[in-house]
Amino acid sequence: MNAREIRKILSADDIYEWSAFGKGGCWDWVGSLHNDGYAAWNTGGRQIKAHRASYLLSVGPIPKKRFVVHTCGNRKCVNPDHLELVTHKGLYQHNLERGDVARGERNGFAKLTAKKVRRIRKLAATGKYTHRQIGDMVGCHQCNITRIVNRNYWAHIE
Repeated sequence: MNAREIRKILSADDIYEWSAFGKGGCWDWVGSLHNDGYAAWNTGGRQIKAHRASYLLSVGPIPKKRFVVHTCGNRKCVNPDHLELVTHKGLYQHNLERGDVARGERNGFAKLTAKKVRRIRKLAATGKYTHRQIGDMVGCHQCNITRIVNRNYWAHIE
């Protein structure tokens, strides 16, 4: 749904009226929630994320390749003062700070553990083994070993 369509069915006053005032100045949405916990406005069989509608109606257009994030960390908040635009990189950083990014073993696709990563780095630090040899030992490709040793991967593990 584009900005013009949203403005036809929803106003900044509607956002305000569908809010309860919570801690820290948050405007907690009392309407329905999207399945990911974000405030949602349902209309005509479509669902609009209420924080995006609030930003659009109160602040201005949301450019392509930009995301609206909550500076307060409250997914139900629709207070425009608590919303800001970020790039994809900014969104990733925002989610990382909130703990919403599954890093390391929390990532469902991870084949290594923190213990194995530490072992890889210890083996590499001895200088006795090539990255290919270490990869053969732990069942991982040499390029991934290099990235682990250089802290491009698993950088959060000491």
